[in-house]
Amino acid sequence: MEIKQIRYFMWVYEEGSFSKAAQKARWRSPCSACRFCRLEDEYGVQLFERHARGIKPTEAGLKLYHRCVSIMQTVTAAEKELHEKTSAEELSGKIHVGLPGIFNRSLLKDVLLPFIENHPQVEVTVSEAYTGTLIDWVRDGIVDFALGARPSVEGNLVQKMIYRERIMLMSGAPLFGPSFTPCDLTKAEGLKLILPTSTSGFGSIVRDYIERGVIKVDKLLEINGAAGSIALAQSSDWAVLGSFIAVVADMDNPRSFVYPVAAPHIPFDLYIVYDRRRPLSAAARRFIEIMELELSKVDDIWDRISQPRR
Repeated sequence: MEIKQIRYFMWVYEEGSFSKAAQKARWRSPCSACRFCRLEDEYGVQLFERHARGIKPTEAGLKLYHRCVSIMQTVTAAEKELHEKTSAEELSGKIHVGLPGIFNRSLLKDVLLPFIENHPQVEVTVSEAYTGTLIDWVRDGIVDFALGARPSVEGNLVQKMIYRERIMLMSGAPLFGPSFTPCDLTKAEGLKLILPTSTSGFGSIVRDYIERGVIKVDKLLEINGAAGSIALAQSSDWAVLGSFIAVVADMDNPRSFVYPVAAPHIPFDLYIVYDRRRPLSAAARRFIEIMELELSKVDDIWDRISQPRR
């Protein structure tokens, strides 16, 4: 069995369609996907059931897929090892990282600049999006790994939680008194709130609270973009909900009033997500180590400013 045949089979299995697998493989016609059928002919076993609505793996197809996942993970790891140099100071290659705007606004420069200075032979590409899009990019192999909320459907994805997030409310007006006064949004009145659309995992969580009446808002404005949302909130009496890492750089800004959200509980921990079939390279692992270091510094800032004031 050739590696190429394994890849063809996995694409057909994952896409549930010969035509979609053909697009992913950039074949000229969907029927080209049938080349994997040689596996069925060679071993005398049916891997898929064909029907009008598409294809469905047989029990043999399901078992083969799980075996192929392990095989391709080993092959990918071996390929990366052949291309990597043994010394960390001599890292090379390319990495494509998917990051959310909340991270990029405050911490990207603290991670990216030291990395490219210490590892000039590594070509880095950073793409920004909300979690849903980032996870799709990981699944499709567009990015090597992403930082975001935990995927609702895991499949072949590996998730490693690297930061337990705190949710903050920011505004250019003293809505709840002095900065860093805990706020209870279940008791807030006349709140004018900026949220990302429901395509954002965080936005959908908060919108669910609003629809159930847990959080009451007077006006709601949708903006997809952390930088734009925060800039508008800072210059008005509108408020934006977001993570502490998104506003950590604004703690000393006299135009910003920042409040930890005491209620309701809004879960939004951050995970490193990658596809187990495409193991992380040494360069990617080093990039993540620097991310974890900077996030630990954010924790230190939280600990300092959350101490009771005397």
